[in-house]
Amino acid sequence: MPSSSNSIQWVTPFNMEEPRTKTKLWYHWLNVRFRQYMILEIFFVISLIMVLCRLQTISNQNDRVLEMVNSMHSRFGNMERKLEAFVSQKSNQDEHQFESNKPLEQSIDDVLKNKIFPTQNSTEKMEPVVPQVKQYTSNTAKSTSKVPIRKETFRFNAADFLSGASVDNDHSSSSSLNPLIGYDQTNLVLIDRPEPPADKAWCTNDENPVLTINLAKYIKPISVSYQRSKWNGTIPNGAPKTYDVAACLDFNCKKRKPLVSNCQYNQHESRKTEQMCNISSHLEVPLIGKVQFRFRENYGDAKMTCVHLVRVYGETTTPAKIEQKSLESEEICTDLRWYYYNSYFRYTWTNKNCTLLYKNDCCFECPDCCEECLISDYNGSTLGDIVENTFLGIVVVIAPLVFILAILNILSIICSRLYNGTCF
Repeated sequence: MPSSSNSIQWVTPFNMEEPRTKTKLWYHWLNVRFRQYMILEIFFVISLIMVLCRLQTISNQNDRVLEMVNSMHSRFGNMERKLEAFVSQKSNQDEHQFESNKPLEQSIDDVLKNKIFPTQNSTEKMEPVVPQVKQYTSNTAKSTSKVPIRKETFRFNAADFLSGASVDNDHSSSSSLNPLIGYDQTNLVLIDRPEPPADKAWCTNDENPVLTINLAKYIKPISVSYQRSKWNGTIPNGAPKTYDVAACLDFNCKKRKPLVSNCQYNQHESRKTEQMCNISSHLEVPLIGKVQFRFRENYGDAKMTCVHLVRVYGETTTPAKIEQKSLESEEICTDLRWYYYNSYFRYTWTNKNCTLLYKNDCCFECPDCCEECLISDYNGSTLGDIVENTFLGIVVVIAPLVFILAILNILSIICSRLYNGTCF
């Protein structure tokens, strides 16, 4: 009789592996289809994002173009108004000149009438008319030829930073605009602008503050002025009250000639933020290229003296040239304006110093940019300079150490070969 182990056989009613295989195939098919759809969706989302970014870029460009067009329209409008004002002024001058010439014409007519139609009492004394008229015209010609024609002079600020003036730090007091760490911003006191900002003043704690200025050109000075930012109520403490101005006759400003003494800044004339002191025309002063402001007294008896803007005026026979704004300047101003109000990061790292803003006449489009501008600002180029200087400093420090270590290593190898051992 066969054993039970050999006689019993397990018979499966159906194959269990087949459903599992179908399930795996089904899951595999779903996974493949899901991945296909996910790839399509991801591609669609990426395309949509790229299209949206492109649309945003186009809209930004359109905004810039519209701002440029608006600024150009406004400037053309200003030019038209200035031209109309000039034409009206010229016409008024012509009318005034015509009216002033009327009495002369009437006097000539009266003389001619008296000569041509004399009275009965003067018939015997009547003289030829033609010679008299010729003599009259010749006399008038002689009289007009003797009148001297005065050359028209124009006033200009020779202490303007944009024209080439600068502060002589070696012969001036130390100020808050020239820190130990950071850029020298001392020349902000020489930027000729209508309203100097309150937080860009030249402040010093010296007992006898001195501000020495290298002028843009050699001039014969006619007046000096000091301008402070606007204030409400009483004038702030630390504002200069009285000051002297002297002309430097040598490079070190040891030889000086006084130009103005006890020039006072009046606190009651708050509407006139710029107050001038005229230099006497009888003062014999040669052409000078350097002046020195010496501040004597402050408002509020404050130890710190804060100066906002100084000017030194001279005369010239040629007026200042007014250059027409170019398309490149318009693009620079439009970009800076858009960066300032829409992208602070891009405005921070772009070139925006005072020279760039004022040379391109950007203050009309972005006055806030001009109020906050600096002589030298931190931007992308300065960051590159900092990284380059840091790298060079590291190289300069590490290179000698590497060289010394290499020499020591060579010496140790030579010594070990000579003495069959280590020497260090």
